Amino acid sequence: MKSQLAVGGASGGGISDHWMRNSERSISTAISSIDAVVRETTDLRQKLQDNSERLVRLERRVASHDDRLPAVIPTFSSLQPSYNTNEISRRLTNAENGNNNIEFLIGENGRELNDLRQEVSSLKRQLEGAVDSIRRLERRMESSEHNLALRNVVLSDIEEYVRQQHVSTYDGTLLWKISDYARRRNDAISGNQTSIYSPCFYTSRHGYKMCARLYLHGDGMGKGTHLSLFFVVMRGEFDALLRWPFRQKVTMMLLDQDNVEHVIDAFRPDPTSSSFQRPRRETNIASGCPLFCPLSELNNHAYVRDNTMFLKIRQNKSRQNNFRICRSKSSLMQP
Repeated sequence: MKSQLAVGGASGGGISDHWMRNSERSISTAISSIDAVVRETTDLRQKLQDNSERLVRLERRVASHDDRLPAVIPTFSSLQPSYNTNEISRRLTNAENGNNNIEFLIGENGRELNDLRQEVSSLKRQLEGAVDSIRRLERRMESSEHNLALRNVVLSDIEEYVRQQHVSTYDGTLLWKISDYARRRNDAISGNQTSIYSPCFYTSRHGYKMCARLYLHGDGMGKGTHLSLFFVVMRGEFDALLRWPFRQKVTMMLLDQDNVEHVIDAFRPDPTSSSFQRPRRETNIASGCPLFCPLSELNNHAYVRDNTMFLKIRQNKSRQNNFRICRSKSSLMQP
């Protein structure tokens, strides 16, 4: 009773469930066959033992009759003996042949049992190999997913860098176009997104990094009544070379698209405020004007047109160099 297992190569996600179920059924069938052979062998052994016992009893009875025959034959020579010696011999021969047949069947069953055990062992090895293949494929998949996630992060960083290079300015001035004003305003009122950040801008190619933060429905004292506009100092690549705290005057403007009356506010940074110290995180705490412009004023001029608003942030450069000055002692060598 032999069963065959067709093992297909694992591809993509691994060995199919159909193959696993076939393997389990094959192993279960082989084990059932082994149990049946074991039971049949046990029965045959019991029959062999019973026949052996009968054979011993017959041999004893034959020996007993052989001892009595010389005395009985003269007296009962005309009578048929109770036991025919030839018949007993024939029966003994048949019993021996039967025992031989049983021993042959036991041998055959033993060989078949060994074959089944070898087949089960082969199936188990193939199943273990399939499980190992699945685990290796799962590890490869996890590694591939991890590498893909890392590549996605790198790609996102590159895209963000390219985007910032495209929109960033390096002259200390940000002209911020806010499109889709109505939707953004509704998001601010509903609380879905209360504030929006501008693209970053720089005082120079290697200068301070900054951005603006706008609350279209107000923040703090201006919540629900004013536009709130704040200035944010960001962590930059060259902060170690710059003077801290940030001290330069900041001017913020809401532009009238008819160029009639811009909303303008300006402030000088407080050097003791944490908002203008060297950033230890991506951004410092925003600082600016919570009462920048009353919401009621937005309809009096062309501050919003075609669902678009423009803001301008300007950092006024001081005459003092932004970079730290490092003084070191030097010795002059006499010729």
